Amino acid sequence: MMQRQGSRAAWTVGLLVAATAAWADEPAPVAPEPAAAAGPAEVQRLRVGVMPIASAVDWTGDQPVGVMIDIWENLAGRLGVETEFVRVDAFPALIELATSGTADVALGPIAITEDRERVLDLTHSIFHSGLRVAVRQRNETGFLAAVRSMLSWQLLELVGIVVALALISGHLLWWFERGRNDHSFPTAYPRGVGEALWWIMSTIMTGGCDDKHVDSLLGRGIAFAWMVGGISLIAAFTSVLTATMTADRVTGTIHGPRDLAGRVVGVQAAAVTGPVVRQRGAIPQEFPSINAALDALALGMVEAVVSENQQLMFLVSQASRNSLRLVGPVFESFDYGLGLPPGSPLREPLNTAILRMREDGSLGRFIEEWFGKHE
Repeated sequence: MMQRQGSRAAWTVGLLVAATAAWADEPAPVAPEPAAAAGPAEVQRLRVGVMPIASAVDWTGDQPVGVMIDIWENLAGRLGVETEFVRVDAFPALIELATSGTADVALGPIAITEDRERVLDLTHSIFHSGLRVAVRQRNETGFLAAVRSMLSWQLLELVGIVVALALISGHLLWWFERGRNDHSFPTAYPRGVGEALWWIMSTIMTGGCDDKHVDSLLGRGIAFAWMVGGISLIAAFTSVLTATMTADRVTGTIHGPRDLAGRVVGVQAAAVTGPVVRQRGAIPQEFPSINAALDALALGMVEAVVSENQQLMFLVSQASRNSLRLVGPVFESFDYGLGLPPGSPLREPLNTAILRMREDGSLGRFIEEWFGKHE
């Protein structure tokens, strides 16, 4: 019994020794190497679509300048991003940059409307403005200008009809009266027809001619027609002449947005102005830029141009456009912001930055520096 217990104890000790030796032969766990130090985070670079827009964006060499550029640089600094400007020359192309995602931001400014919101993500308003009407102005004075102001195609058409009727009826009157009324209408053709025409003109103006009388039945029928018709002709002449003299010429009949109905109005393609002028009964004619529309206005190709107020104020004040002027009040007010691709992650950061610029007054300072202070 004692021998069996000693054998079991020896076996147990052997197992412990073997286990200790095996643990000692295991390699020690290797400590993980320290991670390499992370480098500086790469600054995000945004592609920003810009288009030359008078008073907002212009180009000096390869770099854009203007109030919208200053505002964007401030926003980019607040967001900690760099900028790569992408230039386009037409407003539809600027919208396409944002809707397609080719650019991260369409600088605009872009009017914030329901239709735009359907295809773009739009930021908070950067500034508030509205539309204005530009027309041609003429400062002609003198006798010839007064005569030209009385002429119109409607008046010339009426004069032509009266002259034609007078010639026809004058020949008929002379034919019916010749040979029996030589004192009033001589038989000789040139003189007789001339006297008949004189009688007709006198009848139109005064209702009759004292030194002439009509004897034949057919001649008296013609005379009665001219006596009655003369009253209507005088009324027609008066109304047409009055309307022509009191209404300005084509460039002067538009005094504001209420006068756009029926007029051909130049607008920028893809801008909000096209639907607006169409709603007011005008006929919009699209141009790639407002400069092109104003050139067409100066040449008389359109009767007015409608665009954003500040932009028109800037362009019309230039010496090369001294033949143009702004008329009427600002109408159809809009808020203007930045355009982003649908679902853009930049929307909230930009909105926050815009609100901060508005609250700290920097947004107003940029606008005042470029446009001046207005009530």
